[in-house]
Amino acid sequence: MPSSESAHPVKENTSLASYNKWKYTLYTTIILLLLFNPFTFKLVDSLLSNFVGKIAGNDGCPTLLGYAVHALVFTLIIRFIMDLHL
Repeated sequence: MPSSESAHPVKENTSLASYNKWKYTLYTTIILLLLFNPFTFKLVDSLLSNFVGKIAGNDGCPTLLGYAVHALVFTLIIRFIMDLHL
């Protein structure tokens, strides 16, 4: 007969899990707002347009390449902060 401990696996502390979910949601939102705004697109365009092509127009409106570059950077940053265990 199985013990009562094996019948009821240890559950994660739900308040801590909820806190961590909100923490990473906030980190993700801040990173998203920093990366996907006209000022950042214009800055990256001024730095990289000679190497990779047009990232954004003069008004900061991103090109398809701009979205792709920023999406790649966003993905790498999110992956990096997961390894930091902030």
